[in-house]
Amino acid sequence: ADERDNQEVQLAHQDEYNKRKKLFDKALACLDQREHKVLVSRRLSEPPHTLEEISEKMSISRERVRQIENQAFLKVQKHIKRLISEPGWQHI
Repeated sequence: ADERDNQEVQLAHQDEYNKRKKLFDKALACLDQREHKVLVSRRLSEPPHTLEEISEKMSISRERVRQIENQAFLKVQKHIKRLISEPGWQHI
């Protein structure tokens, strides 16, 4: 019984992960190209790129990179909240 319980728990975790990943991917799609590039570089890269690295690559100031990162993060958060407030969001 323990083995079956472990498999069921693993499947439930995998299913939850897949739902969250789809939700996150949909939310990322709401970003424009520049926002996406900054957010991925700053928050989803290992190791994360510095403001300096991104600012040099994109020819904008570090402060502007920071602003774009914050704007993109808030946009993704808002989009996720909107998606999960819709009926049937679990079936994404």
